[in-house]
Parts: sequence; C-alpha cells; structure tokens
Amino acid sequence: MELLKLHHDFISDHHQRRTPFILFQGGRRSGKTVSILQFLYMESLTHPHTRTLIVTDTYARLKESIFQDLIMINRSAGGDGRRMRIHFTGGTRVLFETGSDFAFVYAGRDVRGYASNFTYIFFNECIQYDARTVREALKAAGPGCQVFFDYNPYTRFWVNDLYETADNKLITTYHDNPFLSDFVRRELDRTAAMGKDAAPGTMERYLYEVECRGIDSTLSGLCLPHHRTIPDEEYHTSPLPEILACDWGALRATADPDVICGFRFDDNAIYAHEYYYSREGGDAEMAAVLRSIPFRRQYLVYDTATEGADRVRSLFARTHLRFHFFPARKGAGSVLTGIRNLQPYEIRVTASSRHFLEELENYRFVQKGDTLQPVDSWNHCCDALRYAFDLWTMLPAQRKKC
Repeated sequence: MELLKLHHDFISDHHQRRTPFILFQGGRRSGKTVSILQFLYMESLTHPHTRTLIVTDTYARLKESIFQDLIMINRSAGGDGRRMRIHFTGGTRVLFETGSDFAFVYAGRDVRGYASNFTYIFFNECIQYDARTVREALKAAGPGCQVFFDYNPYTRFWVNDLYETADNKLITTYHDNPFLSDFVRRELDRTAAMGKDAAPGTMERYLYEVECRGIDSTLSGLCLPHHRTIPDEEYHTSPLPEILACDWGALRATADPDVICGFRFDDNAIYAHEYYYSREGGDAEMAAVLRSIPFRRQYLVYDTATEGADRVRSLFARTHLRFHFFPARKGAGSVLTGIRNLQPYEIRVTASSRHFLEELENYRFVQKGDTLQPVDSWNHCCDALRYAFDLWTMLPAQRKKC
C-alpha cells in the first residue's frame, strides 16, 4: 500500500504521543483524506475491535469519496471481501475480519443512536459544518480517543480556534503527493501559474492560495460584512415598526434549525433581534415565543419550504395572534440578489442574539464551479433577514411608518 511519507510520519508521531486532536489542512489533491483513512484501515486490522466514527456532510460525499478511497486502500493492501465489507442495512457500516468497524454519521444528525467508546473519530471536510456537530459527536468518544479533522481552507474558522495547538496541524499541497496523475498535476500547475502573481482579491489568486498552496484566502469574504452589536434595549425601545421573519428546518428531518427573528428598518441601518433558534423545539415552543412578543399587529414573513404554510397555520391556531402573514418570495437568483441588496446597510444585532452574530461572522462566499456562491450554511437568520427586507421594500410608505 503506497503511503504518503509526510502524512504517515505526522500521524505516527501524534499517535504515539496520544495527541487528542490532529488537523490536516491542505490544498486540492494533497492526499489528506486518503492518508487518514489508510491509518484508520491499518489500525482496524492490527488492533481487533477498534471502533471508528466517520462524520461527513452528505451521503454523496460518503459514497463518492470515502467508500471509493476505502475500496482502493483495501485493494492496494491485497485485501478482499472477507477482510473488509461495506454494509448498508441497519445503518451504514464497514466491518473488518478482526471485529473492528467504521460507523458513519452525517453532519448535524443526532449521534446518540450510536454506541459510545469510539477509538477514533474522523471529521471529513469539516469546513462544511459547524462546531455544534463536533461537540455532539465527541460525546461518543471513548477514553483516549483521537480525533482527526481534514479540510480545504478558505478562511480561518472554528476548528482553528477550538482545536488547533502549536504543532498538531499539518499543511500540505499537491506537491507533497507523488502519486498524482500527470493530468491532475498539470491542471494544478496551470492554476498556480495563473494565480501566483495575480492581484490579491481576484479569483485567480483565490484559487492559487486555496487549491495550490492550501492556505487561507482573502477573496471569500463575508456576505454581510457591515454589522455590529447593540444593547437589547436599543432594539426593544425603538419606535420603528417591527417585521418578524421565520426560517424553518428542524421539524422536517433536516439538520437546520427553526428560526424566528425580528427586524426594524430605516434608510441606513437594519436592527435585528433573535427571538428563537433551535433544532429541537416545535410549534408549541415557537408559539409561546410569539405570544411573548409585544403584539402590535406585526407583519410576519415565513419560509415557504418544509410545508411552510402548514407551519404558519399551526402557529396561528396556537397563538390566535393576527399577524399580517406573508410567504417569502423565492426563485432563481433570489439569494444573491438579496445579499447584494443588504450589503449597503449596517446590520445592528442585539447582544443576546448569539446565533445571529455567529452566522454573520461565518456566512461567506465560496467557490462553486466557476462562480462564487454563498456557503450553504450559517445562513438561517440571514435568510430570515432577506425575507423581511424583501417584504419591507414592498410595503407602502405609510405602512412602514405605522
């Protein structure tokens, strides 16, 4: 089995020292994922009954990346269907002839259904999900569990802040992977040549820094960079009318939260307050929150996804508050249009709106194909803001002042 010596030596050193958290940051095709899976594969064969939990963001990544890499590793090590078997019934598992196993969970899913005492936990492409996922999965760690993270950078993020120490991170690039095909190496060499001398902030420089050098980039800036914190009293005592906005998630088997936020608008600034943010609540809990808000016949705009109209009817039946209900306007390009419309405003968020402030610090543009798109996370309160702003722009001037 071909091993990347740089990765193998780094893992062996930290494995012997029992380093609890081991970070692999790197550019495209630097071999991060394969090297970690090779180590976990060998540990499962040489130490019977080793238990490993692998966290990934989607089933597609599991099927197209993790499984394919494991099959390749097993084949290159001379293994067959008896040494390692992939099972899809009763929860996806990889079983080894030694009694070791790999279990899998998707980012944001509840991991309490899995037994605890895992020897290893591997967070694959961890930049795709949030710190809460990690905290929940770490509850399944056994004594002395070692935890691996791998990611392509686009900016410093929560893994660096929470789990990075002076020497537990390895940064690699495609130059460190001698097993790349000539075609892939030429493709990355072209990207590097185009971006090395490009101006900071351009797409070419971004791709060079992230994909070729494996370092943080300056291009993928915040979607809504102009924001600051204000005291809660400043929001609640404002004479500006309030628009409430909802973004749904939790009750329809997604990893997303249910969100209720309030917004007040003037010509220069947007005032925001987070009333509700939960992945574990329900309509009764949200109805109680709505009843606690001073009722002045506010407008309430709601997410039309996840049976949004049914959710609103349920909330109305529980509250009997006669909000002016409006469905959010959606459609192709509505997210980018909404972000562009919001960017000139300063967003003033109450100090108690913890999740909203966290989202604003992490809601960024990322590379998708040939374009920059907002990352599909850290956007739930921000989506509610888009819905409310869109409604505010449609209201007649006299209603905005009522």
